[in-house]
Amino acid sequence: MDKRQGLKQELRKRGYKLTRQRKTILEVLSSSGNIPMTARDIFERVTRLSPGMNFSTVYRNIEILLQENIITRVELHGDAAYYELSEDGKHHHHLVCKGCGNIQAIEYCPLNIPFEKEGFIPVDHRFEVYGYCRNCVDENKQIGLG
Repeated sequence: MDKRQGLKQELRKRGYKLTRQRKTILEVLSSSGNIPMTARDIFERVTRLSPGMNFSTVYRNIEILLQENIITRVELHGDAAYYELSEDGKHHHHLVCKGCGNIQAIEYCPLNIPFEKEGFIPVDHRFEVYGYCRNCVDENKQIGLG
């Protein structure tokens, strides 16, 4: 069973119908290659696949998927919220280019600390690294980035 099918079954199991809108949103997010997307980005891709859907419908369904932990909200850049599919037990962080805005997922987690020794049980954390991608460095060597 592929990832999309598993997500669809999970949604049904939680008592939600697999509407055309939800199916399309899941398809868009699963084809993003682990790159977080804003609600506007999701809406634009959804309307290419399913013309006529309005932004409020897409946003309402994003909120349902978020509530059911099928997708995750990622705070990047300090502006708009980004969304990506939740990974069962897996977690990753992001490299964010300040030049072009490119976002890259990395599976490495620098936070391998035995919190239990401190009597603390973490339930979530975020780690983003901001800098410049190779393309932006190559393009801007003359201004001192590289």
